[in-house]
Amino acid sequence: MAKAKTVKKAFETKPVEAPSKKKEKVVAGARRNYSPTAAFEEGDTVYHEIWDDEGEVIEIGSTEDGIRKMRVQFTKVGLKTLCMGQS
Repeated sequence: MAKAKTVKKAFETKPVEAPSKKKEKVVAGARRNYSPTAAFEEGDTVYHEIWDDEGEVIEIGSTEDGIRKMRVQFTKVGLKTLCMGQS
C-alpha cells in the first residue's frame, strides 16, 4: 500500500482585534425585548414575550421603595406598569 503524502501549508496570520466592551447604542424606534433588569426611556418600543405584544413607554418613575418602573401602552393588553433596571 502506498503512503499518503502530507502537504504542509503555510498559514497566514491575521491580526486579531480585541473585542469591544462598549455597549451598543439602541437605534431610535427599534423594538427591544422587555427584561426587568433592562433600562428604558420614554418613547422606547418594548416587546413583551409572554403577552406577545408590543407597546410604547409613556412614563418613567419609581415606587415609594425606590424601585424603577415604567408605564407602557401595549397594543393588545392596554396600559401596564412594569419594573425596570437602573439606568
